[in-house]
Amino acid sequence: MRHIAWPLLLLSLAGCGGDKPVAATLSVSCGGNTQLYGAVSIEVPGGLQNGRPALVYPDPVNPGKYGTIVVQPGDRCKIAPVVSGK
Repeated sequence: MRHIAWPLLLLSLAGCGGDKPVAATLSVSCGGNTQLYGAVSIEVPGGLQNGRPALVYPDPVNPGKYGTIVVQPGDRCKIAPVVSGK
């Protein structure tokens, strides 16, 4: 159930806003440090990479490429919207 909730959360965040168009991107902080800023989407597949959970995202700096954040043991990650254009 948790794997279904993340994509739904991300879709709802992308649709947030009032009557003005708002551009929203996402940031990811893991273990208190920002790992990613400006992603348009993040996939939380629930699979493991080298035995650790991973987040996959379209690279905001290199269009057409994907990046991965591997969550370190004991870290918690927070995905938050970064809203501009208000």
